[in-house]
Parts: sequence; structure tokens; C-alpha cells
Amino acid sequence: MRSDWSAGQRLKNDALYFCAALGIRVGIALPRRSLPWLGRQIGRLAHAVLASARLQAKSNIERVYPALGAKDKRKLVSLVFQSLGENLLDTLALLDPGESPTRTLFLPDESRAELSMALARGKGVVYVTGHLGPWERMAALLAMDFPITTVARESYDPRFHPLVYERLRTAHGVEAIYRGQPGAAFAIVRALRKGRVLGFPMDLPGRLATLPVRLLGQPSLLPRGPARIALRTRAPVVVGTPAPPASDTGFLRIKIERLAADDLAPTEAGERLLTQRIADALTARIEALPAHWPWMHPSFAAAGTPAVLAPVAAAT
Repeated sequence: MRSDWSAGQRLKNDALYFCAALGIRVGIALPRRSLPWLGRQIGRLAHAVLASARLQAKSNIERVYPALGAKDKRKLVSLVFQSLGENLLDTLALLDPGESPTRTLFLPDESRAELSMALARGKGVVYVTGHLGPWERMAALLAMDFPITTVARESYDPRFHPLVYERLRTAHGVEAIYRGQPGAAFAIVRALRKGRVLGFPMDLPGRLATLPVRLLGQPSLLPRGPARIALRTRAPVVVGTPAPPASDTGFLRIKIERLAADDLAPTEAGERLLTQRIADALTARIEALPAHWPWMHPSFAAAGTPAVLAPVAAAT
């Protein structure tokens, strides 16, 4: 536990930790076939109870899809919560040592080949992704065949690291670099020099240094670090996320595509252009799987904000 918590925070976080630990035990014990249904019910409950998150999701969807009818907007908001609940339980299932990452996610041959070709350049790979669908399962599945390192955010409660993150990532062969740990920047460069695939979730930047972009047609901010690292190390950039099924199996698949960056210089202008290309690629992925993205996050700047819109126009 952290020493800077107040008594009220400690009580609340103890309760959250207890519920999480209990939920993990129950979730692992349940039959796998029941997890999607249960996840959707959890999502429906969250949709009903979390009014501010529901309103934020509705506001973001209205901005991005203004022509969508009111009924369809409400349906999409509900589906977002249900899908996130389903993806949550799908992820927690990975805490079971007997769970295979391939149970609900598929890596097509063309995506495997794309990542292999990028690694063959010998400079490591900057793997750009987002919080779309079962992204933790994606990392675990890729780690079955590739050297995967993910740049992750620390939990607000250190107790969650051994309970969840170490079992979720380390046990499945995913190396994690936590942004707040001493020497994180050097660890990132070392990972690329060792020829590893370095994963950067970019769509929810938090407190990172950012650049202005347009994401889903809206003014937004994305971390500048991945573009800077890729251009300075000349590591190839790929965009990889879960994507809609390509067959009637119903399984989501991992879609990996190379992103053009060889034409850009390691300058601020180059970083801006590459970051916008990343935003464009993530936009296409989210639009293909909109119910699996966390729309309740405050992802967009106020409409018409000059500090966001002007630099994007200058960089493009």
C-alpha cells in the first residue's frame, strides 16, 4: 500500500483490491463458455451505474458520428460497455496458467509475416497499438512466437502488480517496462537494440509528452515518444491491433501492417507527421471495431482549440 493515501483512500482501495482478488478467483473457476455472457452483464451494470462514463461515451460518439440516429447512438454506447466487460473477463482468463492466448484470438499468416519482415531489419520494431479489444491477449499471443516488450503504466495500487500484471504479462512471456521506473528510457532503447518488438499503446496518453493530431476526425493528443524513438533509431513501425473476424469463426484476429516512416527525418516536423500517420492508422482500426474501444475516456480536445488545431495543420 502507498503511504500517501488518506484513510478514506486506503479503505476504498482495500475494498477494490479485495473485490478484484475475489473476482479473479471466481472468474478463473467459471466455465469459459460462460465468460462472454457474464462479461456483457457486467458491462450492462456498469452502463446503468456509471452515469458520468456513460455521458462521456455518448458525447464522444456524437462528435465522431453526428449523422448516427439517436437510437443507434444509444445502442452503440450500450455495446461499448458490454464489449469492455466481455474483454475484461477474457483478459482475466489469462491469469489461469492453463489458458491459451489462442482460445479467443487468431494471428493470420499475413500478420505473422509482416512482423517477421519488420524484425528481419535488425533494429527491433516499434509496435503501435491501442486499447482496442483484448489487447493484453494480443501481447500474450504474439509472445508465443516473438520477443515482445510492452511499455506500460504503473498501477495506482502496487498490490496489483503481483496479483495481475506479473501473472498476466510475465507468465505469458511478455516483458514489461513501466514508464515510471528508474532507467525506463534506457530500457526502451536496449529492447530495440536487442531486436525486440516494443509495444506502445498510444490512444490514451495520460501524462506523457504529446503532439496534436486528429484522431477519429477530432482534435486530440497522442504521445510523441514512439515517433521520436522510431525516427532516431530507424526501427520500423508497425500498427497492430485486434480486428474484426475475417471468416465465420467469430474470432477476432490480429491485424499487423507496416507504417511508412523511412521518408521522415528525425526532427520535430518528422515526429509530427509520423504521429499523425499513427493517428490515421488507429482511426481506421477503431472505426472497424467501434464497440471495442473505450469511448468513455476524454480523448478529444474542445472543438476549435487553436493550440491543437494549428500545429496539426502546419505539420501536414
